[in-house]
Amino acid sequence: MSPTPPSGIIIDTDPGVDDAIAIIMALAAGLQVDMSKTGQGPKVLGLTTVGGNVPLASGTRNALAVLNAIGRPDIPVYRGSSRPLTGRFSYSFAFHGRTGLPGRLPRPKAATTNQSATEFLAARLRASPEEITLVALGPLTNLARLMQRHPGVLELAGSLFIMGGAVNSPGNVTPHAEFNFYSDPVAADMVMSTTIPITLVDLGASRQVALSRKQVAALKGGNRMGELVIRLLQDWFRLDHGRKQFQFYDPLALAAAIDPQVVGGRHLTLRVETEDQERLGVSQVAGLGGNVLVAERVDSARFFSMIKRLFGWEEFDPENPL
Repeated sequence: MSPTPPSGIIIDTDPGVDDAIAIIMALAAGLQVDMSKTGQGPKVLGLTTVGGNVPLASGTRNALAVLNAIGRPDIPVYRGSSRPLTGRFSYSFAFHGRTGLPGRLPRPKAATTNQSATEFLAARLRASPEEITLVALGPLTNLARLMQRHPGVLELAGSLFIMGGAVNSPGNVTPHAEFNFYSDPVAADMVMSTTIPITLVDLGASRQVALSRKQVAALKGGNRMGELVIRLLQDWFRLDHGRKQFQFYDPLALAAAIDPQVVGGRHLTLRVETEDQERLGVSQVAGLGGNVLVAERVDSARFFSMIKRLFGWEEFDPENPL
């Protein structure tokens, strides 16, 4: 029997095309019965935004625009950190484009709430200890600020799923460092030092689930959410004719939060390099065992089966190279 998905999810995000797809996945899952057919899927309690892939203002607008496009402007969005704990964000315009999303979604009708991301997280976790799953898809600045301002509150989460790091694989911003950890290594190191159960979906795991340009071009059908995802993916390929495949970084972390059997791996103790400028953001194994499950194996068939079910895609076969 598949594990019961979390009852409530908060997504910390820096949208970003893959963030947008992960957000849509979470909301689609909330409308469907869970994997074991025992009830409704997880409820998305809110989004907290952070700078990273794009400036905070752009990412926040993207979060609101995605919610508006899928008919869920009721999901609250809370603005978080515009800068890392030290320095500035470098952004990832080459991958995501200048605005963070390919194409242009209609102007969102809703606005962010007045409450900050940190204060929202603190209030929600105190109100529902051990009942909320956090899914962190960008730099970990908001979570680190939560630790600084409200010591011990992050540990009230039931679990934390993170897309970040490059434990046993090459980096994507330096030879050894992954973008999210590199963007705020101090925050990443702080979060890795907590006792909360963490599942880390790093670059090595994320690279195990991808679709080619031809596969994406052949996608069709789907519900309202699935149609938007197809549009996002196809527009992303149009931004650069040299792109050959789309790797599902953030959607894999979200999928693992819904169904932990999507990934498997080892429990490790991790630290993140914060001092050596040549190795900034590098994921370091400090010991075997620990609270961090580093995803090493991905059940790609299970992942894509979830994608197909949530988005209602027709005749979708990820094993067909087309």
